[in-house]
Amino acid sequence: MIRANNLALRRGDKLLFSGAEFSIFPGQKVAVVGRNGCGKSSLFSVFQHGLEVDTGSLSVPSAWRVASVSQTIPDSDLSALAFVMAADTVVAGLQAALAEDPEDSMQHAHLLQDLLDAGGYTLEARAARLLDGLGFSFDAQQQPVHTFSGGWRMRLALACALLAPSDLLLLDEPTNHLDLDTLLWLEDWLRSYSGTLLTISHDREFLDAVCTQTLHLDGSIATLYQGNYSSFARQRHERRVLAQAQAQAVERRRGELQRFVDRFKAKASKAKQAQSRMKMLERLDSAPVPAEERDFDLTIPVPEKLPTTLLSLADASVGYGEQIILNGLKLSIGPQERIGLLGRNGAGKSTLMKLMAGALPAHSGERTTARDTLIGYFDQHQVELLDPSRSPIQLMRDQAPQLSEQMIRDWLGRFAYSGDLATQACGPRSGGEKARLALALLMWRKPNLLLFDEPTNHLDLAMRQALAEAIRDYDGAVVLVSHDRALLSASCEQFYLVHDGAMDVYSGDLDEYAAWQSQQRAVAKAEAKIDRAELKARGAGKVNPKSAQRTLDKLESKMNQAQQALESLQSALNDASLRGDTGRCVQLGQQIKAAQSALEQAESAWLAAVA
Repeated sequence: MIRANNLALRRGDKLLFSGAEFSIFPGQKVAVVGRNGCGKSSLFSVFQHGLEVDTGSLSVPSAWRVASVSQTIPDSDLSALAFVMAADTVVAGLQAALAEDPEDSMQHAHLLQDLLDAGGYTLEARAARLLDGLGFSFDAQQQPVHTFSGGWRMRLALACALLAPSDLLLLDEPTNHLDLDTLLWLEDWLRSYSGTLLTISHDREFLDAVCTQTLHLDGSIATLYQGNYSSFARQRHERRVLAQAQAQAVERRRGELQRFVDRFKAKASKAKQAQSRMKMLERLDSAPVPAEERDFDLTIPVPEKLPTTLLSLADASVGYGEQIILNGLKLSIGPQERIGLLGRNGAGKSTLMKLMAGALPAHSGERTTARDTLIGYFDQHQVELLDPSRSPIQLMRDQAPQLSEQMIRDWLGRFAYSGDLATQACGPRSGGEKARLALALLMWRKPNLLLFDEPTNHLDLAMRQALAEAIRDYDGAVVLVSHDRALLSASCEQFYLVHDGAMDVYSGDLDEYAAWQSQQRAVAKAEAKIDRAELKARGAGKVNPKSAQRTLDKLESKMNQAQQALESLQSALNDASLRGDTGRCVQLGQQIKAAQSALEQAESAWLAAVA
């Protein structure tokens, strides 16, 4: 098990926490929570041997294999599938040893058995399933790594961490860059993970769905709570209420003692009693009240004007170049409307937001805004667009040169950018601090229509709660795309589903959407095996459905036969009676390789048939 004993950790001169005592048992799934800068990522660095503890100890079983998400993915000509497969270093090592073709037949047989035990014969299938769950289509899995953008590379890094053999899995903000559908898949995967999991996340629904314990870093204290995040929040609230009650009781007692001392300290008959009360006052100390997670409140400024209809779409279509992504869009947005957009990654949610923001023109139909409509658009890459060399004051002055420095400072102070923070370059700031700055730059113009495309990627739990409360009290309209179900549930009153090149009203809630999405995945798999399988007929180039189905049936039969043959050979190799028969083991190993090759060829032919 993992055990912290009087653990203290510093970053430079800053004490992150001290005196931490906790134990994490094998198989437990732990949420590591706390405000930005409290030491969550630094704690992960200790597990990865990148940072030394200040005092105390953090022990992890020496035999445990640790996997984590790499923060950088190098340019590579390897396909996404091959790149992820390489993350299983155990299989890679065994394959390299077998490639050297050892002369000792017993050694060769043992290597084959080790490869079988390590899942070497199922590696490609396992990697492909992971990539499919993370949103990579079959074609995308064959593309070189260097062709993917930053968000997709982070998904590749996540796939590598999930595939790598591990006893301890460290996930730092794994939900960033994921859409809601992929997030639901990840939750299912992590629930079935048999190792020990530590995850940092600001997604409350994700933590509730996955974690069974919560490690809270609060100021200089680290406390392990039993239960998921909601259970932790309830326990913490109860502790806070109890601590406040104790503090109030202590203050009342303090007042009583002080009044006694003030009244009788000059009387000789009461001098001893007064002296005793004074000593009691010196010893009396109120129980510390747990600090609140949030030290500021976010308020969206009141719009100066609110037209009856802020924005409307009438049979609009939108896309890139000649490619139409969405068609037949109909929407009318008025003040105080709260709209959430649902749909899988790539369905067109961000494209629709760009159309509403005016960043993309309508190919056909109409996009209309009122004369007094003022749009605030938070792009999902908004934080990355901030110039890291400039200070918050400079960035505000770029957008609002007419404002005085004091007015700029007053405004930035509302977003916890005061004092030196307002004059220092924003580059070294955390993602959450940059997100607050991006919101400050967005809202100073008092927009009456806010378009939020994944605004929570860098926000902590307290800031997300503050944003939800601000949206609730806002007089203008909000359209929201987010994988944060807590924010969607708290903020949105109506949902639209973006799918199959269109947008439709979705009448269910988010739980129903999750169930529907799970059903869609099951249907898609079934259709891939049966209904969507068509081959081009030879000669005329026309599709013959019956002929295509017959071809698929034959290929599926071949796959089943190859799979059964492989399983039979693997079972034979596992037979204890063969352990001393080196020649037979080698022969079976060669047959297994041939059967694996036959299965891969059958699968390739089937995949080509359904393409």
